Amino acid sequence: MSLSRKQNKRLGVLLGVMFRDDVPEPLINEAVKDGYIEKNDASIKITPKGLDEKNRLCTLAGLNVKYGFEKKD
Repeated sequence: MSLSRKQNKRLGVLLGVMFRDDVPEPLINEAVKDGYIEKNDASIKITPKGLDEKNRLCTLAGLNVKYGFEKKD
């Protein structure tokens, strides 16, 4: 199954934040509004809701992308 355009965009934003890439401000603002990321003065981070969404979209896309703390020992 392939992701829709909206899902692709959302996954791209979440992965961009995860890997500390440059993400356009309008996309950041949309993800903040949807509750997927938090934006402070100095940092941007994925919320628990965003982490769940990243994992869901990665599973749908057939990817296995995880933070170090998500990996089970």
